[in-house]
Amino acid sequence: MKTWRIAGINFDHFHMGDLLRMVHEHPSAEIVAISDEQPERLVEATRNFGLGEGQVFTDYRACLEQTQPDLVILCPAASCHGEWVEKVAPYGAHVIMEKPYAGTLAEADAMAKAMAATGKELI
Repeated sequence: MKTWRIAGINFDHFHMGDLLRMVHEHPSAEIVAISDEQPERLVEATRNFGLGEGQVFTDYRACLEQTQPDLVILCPAASCHGEWVEKVAPYGAHVIMEKPYAGTLAEADAMAKAMAATGKELI
């Protein structure tokens, strides 16, 4: 059985911790990294999930390059969903985006286009 390598990126919403807890408790998943530009947002998750220094990042690019997750959970502010999908898509991971998916149809189309180029799913 495959073990999914999962990264949590952008902690704008506090429920990222709940999503990571579900990953941590799942037998076929592991948290390989977390990332947020504000390091204080990472303290609790680092402690709760026993993450090491090489798994905690303030630069999402370094996070994705160094850990190469299969799947990324994104929790940015709703107004930034499209921006974050476009940032993460080129790294070739599936993306889970919380709701609301997008603020406009144009943003949703851009998100779908960014992911289509990778052959990965945006859920």
